[in-house]
Amino acid sequence: MDHQEVDHHVDVESHNSSRWHVFGKVMPRSEIVFFVQVLLVYIVVIVSIVNLTIGGNGDKLWIALLSSSIGYILPSPSLKVNKQ
Repeated sequence: MDHQEVDHHVDVESHNSSRWHVFGKVMPRSEIVFFVQVLLVYIVVIVSIVNLTIGGNGDKLWIALLSSSIGYILPSPSLKVNKQ
């Protein structure tokens, strides 16, 4: 196996790994994905609010994006059941 094949093997292995190297630190892949998703949802919320306050066309689009994003951010309600 030559040097190029080894580099490709390491890249594929690190991509499929449950731990990623980010900014010189090793972090769980699920944690990185979570923070990126939350960041993108907050960006959509902010852009929607800005576009609704500015006004113009497409209010229904921005309201739909805003309500969907808020629904994604808020936790699902649930009833606490006492187990006896």
